[in-house]
Amino acid sequence: MRTGFARSLTDNDMLPIHDSLAARTLLPKARNSLGSSNQSNRHALAFSTLWATKYIFLAGVAPRLALAAFKYTLPFLITRTTSWTADSSQSDAIGWGLTGAWLLVFLGQAISNGFYYQMTYRFVTSIRGSLCSLIYTKTLDLSSTALDESVAVSLMSTDTESICHSAATLHELWASPIESVVAIYLLYRQLGLAALAPIVVAMIATTGMLQLAQFIGLAKKRWMKGIQTRVDVTASVLASMKEVKMLGLSDIVANMIQNLRISELDLSKQYRKLLAIQTFIAMNTATIAPLATFVTFVIISKSTGQPLNTESAYTSLSLIYLLSDPMVVMFRTIPFVSAALACFSRIQNYLSSESCTDYRLPLSKQDHHPSQKNEKGDTLIAISGASFSWVPARPDILNDITVNIRRSCFTFIIGPVGSGKSTLMRAILGEVPLRAGSIHADLGNIAFVGQEPWIQNLTIRQNILGSASYDAEWYSKVVHACGLEHDIGELADGDATKAGSAGFSLSGGQKQRLALARAVYSREKTVLLDDVFAGQDAATEEHVFQNLFAETGLFRQMGITAVCVTNAIHRLAYADHVVALDVSGHIVHQGSFAQLQYDTDYLHGLAVEQNGVIDARDVAGPPVQRRHETVPNGRSGQNADQNSDDAESPGRVLGEFATYGYYFGSVPVWHTILFIALTIMYAGGFRMTALVLSFWTETAEESDQANNDYYLGLFGMLTGFAVLGITGAAYFFLVVMVALSSEVLHARLLHSVMDAPVAFFSRTDVGVTTNRFSQDMSVVDTELPFALVDFCVNFALIIMSVILMCVFSGYFAAALVPSVAFCWLLQKFYVRTSRQIRLFDLEAKSPLFTQFLDLLQGLSTVRAFAWGPRFIEQYLDLLDASQRPFYLLFCIQRWLGLVLDLMTAVLVTVMMVLVVKLRVQLSPQYVALAFVQIMSFGQSLAHVIQDWTQLETSFGAVARVKTFCTDTESENRPAETGTVPKNWPAHGRVTIKDLVASYEVGGGGEPVLRGVSLDIPAGSKVGICGRSGSGKSSLLGCILRLLEVGPGSSITIDGVDITTLPRQTVRAAVAVVPQNPFFLKHTSLRDNLIVLHRKQDGQENEEQQQTNDDKILLVLRRLKIDDLVDRLGGLDSPLDTERLSQGQRQLLCIARAMLAGKRIILIDEASSNVDERSEQLIREVMREQFASCTVIAVAHRLGAVVDFDHVAVMGGGRLLEWDNPRTLLKRDSEFKRLWDLGAS
Repeated sequence: MRTGFARSLTDNDMLPIHDSLAARTLLPKARNSLGSSNQSNRHALAFSTLWATKYIFLAGVAPRLALAAFKYTLPFLITRTTSWTADSSQSDAIGWGLTGAWLLVFLGQAISNGFYYQMTYRFVTSIRGSLCSLIYTKTLDLSSTALDESVAVSLMSTDTESICHSAATLHELWASPIESVVAIYLLYRQLGLAALAPIVVAMIATTGMLQLAQFIGLAKKRWMKGIQTRVDVTASVLASMKEVKMLGLSDIVANMIQNLRISELDLSKQYRKLLAIQTFIAMNTATIAPLATFVTFVIISKSTGQPLNTESAYTSLSLIYLLSDPMVVMFRTIPFVSAALACFSRIQNYLSSESCTDYRLPLSKQDHHPSQKNEKGDTLIAISGASFSWVPARPDILNDITVNIRRSCFTFIIGPVGSGKSTLMRAILGEVPLRAGSIHADLGNIAFVGQEPWIQNLTIRQNILGSASYDAEWYSKVVHACGLEHDIGELADGDATKAGSAGFSLSGGQKQRLALARAVYSREKTVLLDDVFAGQDAATEEHVFQNLFAETGLFRQMGITAVCVTNAIHRLAYADHVVALDVSGHIVHQGSFAQLQYDTDYLHGLAVEQNGVIDARDVAGPPVQRRHETVPNGRSGQNADQNSDDAESPGRVLGEFATYGYYFGSVPVWHTILFIALTIMYAGGFRMTALVLSFWTETAEESDQANNDYYLGLFGMLTGFAVLGITGAAYFFLVVMVALSSEVLHARLLHSVMDAPVAFFSRTDVGVTTNRFSQDMSVVDTELPFALVDFCVNFALIIMSVILMCVFSGYFAAALVPSVAFCWLLQKFYVRTSRQIRLFDLEAKSPLFTQFLDLLQGLSTVRAFAWGPRFIEQYLDLLDASQRPFYLLFCIQRWLGLVLDLMTAVLVTVMMVLVVKLRVQLSPQYVALAFVQIMSFGQSLAHVIQDWTQLETSFGAVARVKTFCTDTESENRPAETGTVPKNWPAHGRVTIKDLVASYEVGGGGEPVLRGVSLDIPAGSKVGICGRSGSGKSSLLGCILRLLEVGPGSSITIDGVDITTLPRQTVRAAVAVVPQNPFFLKHTSLRDNLIVLHRKQDGQENEEQQQTNDDKILLVLRRLKIDDLVDRLGGLDSPLDTERLSQGQRQLLCIARAMLAGKRIILIDEASSNVDERSEQLIREVMREQFASCTVIAVAHRLGAVVDFDHVAVMGGGRLLEWDNPRTLLKRDSEFKRLWDLGAS
């Protein structure tokens, strides 16, 4: 605490977690407990988790019992103190003895309370560690068909946090009934049959609460599904923000996500209404019970004549409060436990999901035949009559596959788009369910590179090393062989540069070669490569093939068995064995490349010449991210890392009141005023009943029995005010204010993310941003509202108690002044540390999300390399690091609670001293009133402390949202407000003059393009070529306003300077085919293809929809992928991209561009992942469909642009050549040199 007050805390200041709370201790216990449980029981996980942490849980029982014992001495002390005050004949020594007794009881409460909550928070921490560990380890074992990223992320965040929140009150399920029984017994001794009244009230409330709990659990489940969908869509969008901006989908995606948020909040309203009813039952039990008791007492007293005296009245009132408090706590606990059980059930279903079944059998179990050997080596993989399918109910993707892959041989798998090439690769990995036949293999660990390279947000070197240690000589060989030397040399920090989330800072070709380098560096004897050369230029591809696959290449030298999926048919000469698939998933040929040439016309069908050399070569890859491109803001990769906020981040010093203002500013002012008024109405009505009771008893002791009805009516009126106040406050805040505030805060956060420049996403880990939409929004939706309502209510009750205690004596009011000053100083001392630790807590969760998302995206790679144990170790380390501030925040909160409990002990001692000294001046009624209020003050203070600790953590999430929205710079500039006609651009002429561009917002960074001038006539076809890093993609990015244009530069479309227009307007005006296909999750195939189609008046009638459907089917038929509609379940079915090959995804992107109806088409590597036949088809379709359009295409295969009108050859960020490609081929030009390099 002193350290945090004196300076900003660092990670080194976080105390280590105790061994008993370490993840490595908790995981085996939780796993063993779950394994030995009856998993058919729907609550098996809940009971097994409790059993695994039973000793930590039971440690809280003794202090909880001690706390109850100290609480129930208070009514006896009130009785004795009141009688001593009324009887002046008793000596002052008794009063001093009572003073000591009051002090000892409150000290006992403070100490037992401290121990109890310490044990409770240890239990909560152990629950979190157990569940997070179980979820992560299960994910490693999960079948690819059962994997749902949205479920996994939601379980680790929202569900686990909900369980932890409920676990903090679990002891109340046994302690509250015990306290209630004791209170009922003592109340019966005091009032006789009148004690039945609060019992009846409690029984009615209990029955209602138990019925309500069932509905709360169901409502919470429905809400969780809504959260899951929103987070899933948001995470997928955040991972593809470059493509989202290129496609001009920012507004559409933002609206869709915000609509998902609104739908989710609508689902939550039923849950919130039920919680408002629960609050009504719980709080009004304490409110109505006193009234019911005294009504019963008055009725009985009319026949018995028993008077209402001060001693019995206030002792009874204190007992009613003691009865009501555990009842309220228990009623609050039951719904939360019910919701927690629903969350446990969701996690249990996930843990029970289908595990990845490896259908591969050892080769030792298969009879070897002579045919399985040749001069190269024995069979390594034998597949016999095998059929594979991802989904059992659907037709097999691969049928009757029989193939032998031999040791130390190169096997290439070829076939048209959608033939099942990647599925066969995954089947070899053991990832695809086997429907028939067999697969035998002796593989060990496999180095696998997927079609979509899996890159972690680590440095270049760390990505290459994987789990291996650094060997400088071998590392240098691998970097050279994979063609990464030049790329690394261009990076600001060399191989210490971070790759960004999913390799965001790297081009597509660089990512592929980086993943390839990781595979080579691992020295595994079996390497599986899934179309890893699709995005490489010809020179780079040739370099890599020569250094890996040639006779002197590393693979040949090391005796590597390589299995490669490829569309580069011209490379088949490197293969020892070729497996050719057809569109139905059957093998149509296998053998050597020579046999394939002479025995079939398969290659001819793929538009390949018999010598393996095609007309055009892949010569222009995506740009190498240079020193100024890798980190767009001109900073190094490490310095620009924004994966977490450092110790001096604005959030650390963000004022509390500014955060509260930001939250309440998200709703109208009158909402806040009404909520406060209703809260005061409740507190005033509830507490003032005690003052009415003092007047009533004073009158009754003067034998004025006729006023019973009057005081009872007054008592009832105040109770009615209290009931209306708490009911209105709870319902209005939980149902109305929270829904509106959550919607507004999410919209602000979403707007900031969507407006952020591309540079932001290159340096910010996607896990960090996802955490804000998942973890922070979950806190804002669930924890904050309930903590805030409870805090406001209990704080108002404390204020009223203080006012009533001041009625007791002006001297006591004077004693409160130093107490208030002490509290002010205490919060200044406490908040400075707690604010930092709570932000450490929230920030420490971001690496957990990052690690989890990394695993989900690269699960097949991790399993192939057998890196599971390594990833588990890393995750457990991150989890322990996260547990440190998580538990430490609880510890300092308990310190605050202990200090305030001790302060209460001092106040009660001061009060008792005043009673002793001023005994003759004090009315027994006011003395009893004061001690009942200080007892209530202690109870309310305990709740306020508990609520405050939850509230400050919750407002930490609000502070992070506020800081993010304030500090994240927008890509939009104030001058970009121009407007254009609805049909703009009508022609499609693009003119670029003296273009200088950089990535830094404001255009002040080092330029990546210099002095580029182009005049592209409307309707012309332009290819952009050049070597890696020449500036091709940067030029495309400038037209899409992804880069910042420098002063004096001009880009006009149909005469309109696009630098004066909103960027979204520019992007929505063109059609784009990005290098990495992007589709909206949880969205139909139809909406993914016509998402840019503007519907008139926002509506689409049946006729219009049918017209659109006909257009879609016509386009898909032209691209020969119309069969996808039936395979995917129709145009209305959600588009599941996991069931599509990369080539099919690219064809759908082209279909979307064709359907957009734009005059300008921008294409970035449209055919990098398709076979030659499909590429030829794409060229034909583009010539037909885009005949009158302006087409600007980044060309990787120069044959694709040889018939274009113009070609722009880029180099070093400058325009080297601009002319007709055939003209350039006739002279000594850079374009001819690139052509010749590809042809060679």
